Parts: sequence; C-alpha cells; structure tokens
Amino acid sequence: MEKSMTEGRFLVFTVSAVVLLMLIHLYHSALSPYFHPENYLAIHTILEFFSITVSFVIFLYGWKTYPTSRSRKILLLSFLFFVIGVLDLLHTLTFKGMPFFITESSTAKATWFWVTARLIESFMMVGILMAPDRRMRHDLRPVYFASSTAIIAVISYIIFKYEGRLPLLFVEGEGTTTLKNTLEYGFSFLYFISIVISLYFYNESRNGQHLYVALAFTFLLLSELIFTIYQSAFDIDNFTGHVYKVIGSYFIMKGFFFSTTTDESATKDPEEKLWRQTEGMLQAHYGIIFRLTKERNDFIHQIVGGGLLDDLGFTPNEINGRTLVEFFPQKAAKIERYYECVWENNEKVVFDIEIGGHSYAISLMPVVRNGEVVEIAGAVMGIIKHARLERCSKRPKLKSL
Repeated sequence: MEKSMTEGRFLVFTVSAVVLLMLIHLYHSALSPYFHPENYLAIHTILEFFSITVSFVIFLYGWKTYPTSRSRKILLLSFLFFVIGVLDLLHTLTFKGMPFFITESSTAKATWFWVTARLIESFMMVGILMAPDRRMRHDLRPVYFASSTAIIAVISYIIFKYEGRLPLLFVEGEGTTTLKNTLEYGFSFLYFISIVISLYFYNESRNGQHLYVALAFTFLLLSELIFTIYQSAFDIDNFTGHVYKVIGSYFIMKGFFFSTTTDESATKDPEEKLWRQTEGMLQAHYGIIFRLTKERNDFIHQIVGGGLLDDLGFTPNEINGRTLVEFFPQKAAKIERYYECVWENNEKVVFDIEIGGHSYAISLMPVVRNGEVVEIAGAVMGIIKHARLERCSKRPKLKSL
C-alpha cells in the first residue's frame, strides 16, 4: 500500500531538492563534459511530453467527474491544465531544432510559449487555491472549453505572427534577459504564495493531499529559479530546470488527481467503507438516506437512496447539491437548527417533523475525520402510529409446484 505524504517526507523531499540543486551548481564544471547537447532535443521532448500528459490527465479527469462533483474548483483546475498542456505542447513543438511547425522553430517562440504558460499557471493557481469551492448548478464545460480555446488561439496567433516584434527573453550564449528574469522571479513568488496557502490548508485539515500540492509548487519554484541562470537552451541548467518541472508535475498529479481517485479501501475511513459497501441496500431502503456537507454557512444535500423520496414528491435532482431553503423552505429554519447542532457539537440527534399531515423521524449522525466533523449522515423514516400486525401474522401461501 502506498504511503501518504507526511510532514517528515515533505521535509525530506524539499531538503533533497535544494541539496541536489546546490550540488549540481557546485560541480557544474565537472558535470558539463558528461552532458551531451546533441542528445538534449530528444530528452527535452520526452520531459515535456510527460508534463503535457499530466496536464491532459487532470483536464480529462475534471471533465469526466464534473457531472458528479459539480465543483467549481475542479472545473477551473481542469481547464487551467488544458490551457497549460496546449501551451507546453506548442513550446515543445517550436523548440529550437524541432521540425517546421507553422513557422520555423526558434528559441524565441519556445520561450514565449513557456513564459505565457507559467504566467497563467502561477496566477491562476493562487486564485484557485484561495477561492472557496462551490457546487455549480449548470454544466458550464462547453463555455469553459470555448473560452480556453479562444485564449490559446489568441496567444498562439500573437507569438507566431509577431515573434520578431516581441521583446527578447533569451540570447544564446549570453543567457536570459532582464525581462525574463523579472518574470521568472514573479512566477517564483506566486509559487511561494501557493506553497504557503497549501501548508495553511494542511495545518487546518491535516490532509496529506495539501502536502503533495505544496511539494509540487516547491519543485516548480526551484525550476523557475533555475531558468534565470542558464546560458544555452541546451545546457545542463536548462536540463535541470525541465527535470524539476517534471517532478513538480508529478506531485501536482499526486495532489489533485491520485489523492481523489485512489482505492477507497485504502483512503476511506471505516464509516465511509461501510457506506460504500452497503450502497445497494440503501438504494432499496424505504426511507431516505442522505448526506450533508457544509459550504460556508450552507448545508448541501446529497441523496444516497430510499423509496420514501417518491412518496414525498421529490426527485434526487431537486435535492442534490441544494440547501433546504431551495427545495423545502417551509421547514428549513427548524431542521437546519438540528443540522447546526450536530455539526457544531459532534453529537447524534433524532427528531420528528410533520409533512402533509404525516409524521416523519429524522436521525442525524456526524461523520468525523481527524477529530473534525466533515459531513452528516442522515435518515428519514415515516412514523406509523397503528401498525397492522395482523398482516404480519398471516402464514404465507405456498406456491403450487
């Protein structure tokens, strides 16, 4: 079973990355003879295609899971990596020495595609990390796809059309320009902010996923710093920067992708395992089984199953992702007081309400992870005051053979 990221492992990876970088610079002259620039074009392509694959995997994962998650963060994240993946692909295809693609390959085009991708990535990641997540009611994937494609088209047109008029970012044999270094330092600062935000989230939740994300931005930050000192597009510093970018991409996938799609038997608490294992039985249950999560001050419902839902005149689509005020305003104020009690006090609650002249019992139980209530498991059952036991006492009829 794969170990989750811990504080100790995070520190080991971080210190190792910094020490390795220091050793490479300390023995730069000794290592250079072992580095053959004629092989770099193929190596660069392989490294970049790994990062591009990670970007498209995150995009496809977000696209596929959106109908279920309806998460604004996942939607933004997936299309962010769609844009980054395409721009990195264009960076790779236009890298100096690559075959003709729309125009002749050149360091200037490849560098501008690189800088544009990092600009979008660094700014957007800070925004996505800080923005509160919300469930979206409408499927905006086509809108986001069209917007992302338009952004890519505009950037590509400008770089391909006006390559000669764009400011120089790199001069072969001399190194990076002041403009590029300024941009790279800006990206590094934004990556540092992303590290701080991720570590803050980890401190609040103790979820190892946030350490993976922080580690990813650590490698990306170091990568950007390396790209301020290389002298040639084919030297060992440029190579090291791309290696660190690949490692950062890997940890991004670990943080945003594998952490949410690993085997449930390894990642879920016992309560969650039991919930999943008995889902078929819950679907057939005559009652209503539901789950509650809290977004800011709103309790969001998710129906798991139950035959009582039809009797009350609701469908799952009318309830899933919504608050009580949105689908049952008549009793919302009273019921949500019980929700708040369970969430704040971490205790079980059972109460009854009247709906349409009938009584219903509602039981609520907190689901706790790492000492905190993360959701509420709820059940609704109709209360029958006078059971007709004579029906149960009748002997079943035997079917004729």
